[in-house]
Amino acid sequence: MTARAAHNSDPCSVPALEVFRLRAWARAYLFGVGELEPHEAVDVLQAAAVSTGLVDQIGVDGVQRIMADEFGKVCE
Repeated sequence: MTARAAHNSDPCSVPALEVFRLRAWARAYLFGVGELEPHEAVDVLQAAAVSTGLVDQIGVDGVQRIMADEFGKVCE
């Protein structure tokens, strides 16, 4: 078994997509309560999406759709 396969079989491993959704939710919440400015909230998310390979996995539009969904919930 490769190291990657062993890592993916770890029951405590959370997929990068789910981690990103949770991070987007948390940063949207912090923006909504006034703890973060808009650029502070999204710049970190965009950088994380690039560094974790999520942009390669789901594309820039997919990443931005997730951010828009989460930020849309606090901006309604």
